[in-house]
Amino acid sequence: MRSLGRGVLALVVGFAVIVGATAAERLGSAEPADAIRGTAVSSVWLCPHGGGPGWDGEIALADPGPNPVDVRLTELGTDAPGAPVMISVPAGHEVMQAVRSDSASDATYVEVFGGWVAAGWVLRGDAAAPGVAAEPCAPAGARSWFVVDSDTEQHHHSSLVVMNPFSVDAVFDVAVFRPRLPPIRSADWTDITLAPGRSRSLDVGAKLLGQPVVGVEVDVSRGRVAAASLSWSADTGLRSVLATPAASPTWYLPVAQGAGQSTLQVMVPGSEVVQLTTHLLSSQAPPIGAGDAADTQQPGASTAGYDLISTGASSVDVSSASGVPIVAALRAVGRAGDGAATGGAAAPAAAWVVTPTIASASAHPGLVVVNPGDAPARVTLRLLQKGEAGVGAETTITVPPERAAAAPAGFLQQGPGASVLVTSDGPVVALGTSSSGGKKGLDFYASAVGLPVPSDLAAAL
Repeated sequence: MRSLGRGVLALVVGFAVIVGATAAERLGSAEPADAIRGTAVSSVWLCPHGGGPGWDGEIALADPGPNPVDVRLTELGTDAPGAPVMISVPAGHEVMQAVRSDSASDATYVEVFGGWVAAGWVLRGDAAAPGVAAEPCAPAGARSWFVVDSDTEQHHHSSLVVMNPFSVDAVFDVAVFRPRLPPIRSADWTDITLAPGRSRSLDVGAKLLGQPVVGVEVDVSRGRVAAASLSWSADTGLRSVLATPAASPTWYLPVAQGAGQSTLQVMVPGSEVVQLTTHLLSSQAPPIGAGDAADTQQPGASTAGYDLISTGASSVDVSSASGVPIVAALRAVGRAGDGAATGGAAAPAAAWVVTPTIASASAHPGLVVVNPGDAPARVTLRLLQKGEAGVGAETTITVPPERAAAAPAGFLQQGPGASVLVTSDGPVVALGTSSSGGKKGLDFYASAVGLPVPSDLAAAL
């Protein structure tokens, strides 16, 4: 009997070891593998949103699927992370969760269990940064990041927010790209160490002053991180752009709701001269050349800004004629001064979730759908309203080929702060862009490109 007991005990211990190892693996490895597109069992989101004294921040969590999904949020900063918060996101709805945002170093780590939700952030500044910034979160950590929207002119502030939610140190270098001259690679921004479960901000203006368009490259030698730019001033408001882990020869940059004045920002990470081709798609006309950015050369290892004028729902589609990878962003002027920015998308998709871009009840919500293809796209829009609300409204629009279209204003007003599920019978790009705040809902302006829905879930929607 004693030997039988010992045998049973050995089996129990062995099983406990296996379960413990499996649980440890699920809690996260030191360097997690890239997410596999099309898998929606569990996922993470990295939200390097930053903030400032007196600012308000929220993470939007939107579940487009048929079942509720559990989510765990952990706030990161320069100190050890606090206790995580568990949330259940109802099927077909969204939850807005307030997060710490009183420092430029603040970030939020989102873990999703048993399903898929979209995650994005909304920041509202104070009197020194009177505006709203909104962006999607990153679906994974990576070893390289590129972003081009920093602005270091006088009295303007730009930070790079870097987060490391994983279990080992991250070590990385930062290079600052500028017009005409080689990138700045300084000793104190080489081999920067970021401890596990921490985030921090780097002052881009401290490295380069007086430039309207500055690009940043983050090169990680150990671990993985996520990054975003955060820019603010009293006269241009507040904006942020999520960095991209890879440059691409093509970018789609939708825009609407602003004053019609925009700046296309392009960064060339490599040394090769790039021939840029740019088209402006709109809801009113076929593609046209986009001003001085329509057909121009840009030197390697540089940044440049190109001024544009657009009317209504539009999209700036930029590509390098030779297929050389580039990084792009679009900075747009709001109707009351606050600016908005987006890093856009490198490729269209058949389904998107667009997270909110407003931060007050007084608002004019907007959404742009871009069809870069050669056939009409039939697009269905469904509101993913807050958890206590009923089932969201639904409508269908048709977007002609090589055009952009706006979602009906009356439809969006049925849920001004709702995320939107966008599904199409052809590949499209979707972006939320809204004005909000003030008596007329025009004081603040923000834009955020949508998040592609995993292919298996998109097929079931």
